[in-house]
Amino acid sequence: MATLNNPFVIYGYKGSEYFCDREEETEKMISALHNERNVTLVAPRRMGKTGLVKHVFAKMEKQDKDIKCFYLDIYPAKNLDQMVGMLGSEIIGNLDSVSQAAMRRVQEFFSKWRPTLTIDEVTGRPTFSLDIRPSEGRETLKQIFEYLGQSGKRCYIAIDEFQQILDFPESGVEALIRSYIQFLPDVYFVFSGSQQHMMEEMSLSADRPFFQSSSMMTLSCIDKEKYLDFANNFFKGQSRAMDEDTFEYIYDVSDKVTWYVQAILHGIYEHSKDVIDRQLVDDVVR
Repeated sequence: MATLNNPFVIYGYKGSEYFCDREEETEKMISALHNERNVTLVAPRRMGKTGLVKHVFAKMEKQDKDIKCFYLDIYPAKNLDQMVGMLGSEIIGNLDSVSQAAMRRVQEFFSKWRPTLTIDEVTGRPTFSLDIRPSEGRETLKQIFEYLGQSGKRCYIAIDEFQQILDFPESGVEALIRSYIQFLPDVYFVFSGSQQHMMEEMSLSADRPFFQSSSMMTLSCIDKEKYLDFANNFFKGQSRAMDEDTFEYIYDVSDKVTWYVQAILHGIYEHSKDVIDRQLVDDVVR
């Protein structure tokens, strides 16, 4: 991967060298998934859920080239059909190698939904879209999970903003998904969400389908000392350094929210001022 012009990433995941701490959380999630347990990850928006999941998946894929990891954010989905379409686009065609045999298998398995294949001109990555008609979402979801189960591969799927399924107009989506994945071989899930009450209610209430079906994890703010060391590791390349008082001020201004801390550090790195102090932080925040 090419060296970034600005190491304080605010969009996407760019590699472990640009990822701050979360060592304990990373180890805990990898251990749970490796030992065949699903994970429920709860944290406020912009606290770093997505980055953690992608960091975990990157490490797991590096350790074992035969596994497959998939991530989708269903926040934009308004109903089951839309969520299933997103799931299909992420998984179908990417589970197998790009070969005529694999493509033919996909075409045959999902023939009812008229799969359409497109190839990204830059990455060469194949993407399938399914023609899901209204009310076909349940059957299509079952078919996707059967496709995963019959693949012979160990798969990990992260569904971000999972609490969105509770707002879908279709009834029983929660129980439907649970019934499909309960006995799915070699497929494990990370259910992440930002609505703490809703996510905990789904996982911890005895009368809910997902009761005790996963290991619960939460994210708090990153340790200040570790974050400051991480930041100064990059600032020293500019012959600059940040003191503890200034970083404490950044934590106060950002309410310790990871994305806002990163955004301020990103702005400071871009700024040419020699001294990193509170005034520079204020200039960046403005």
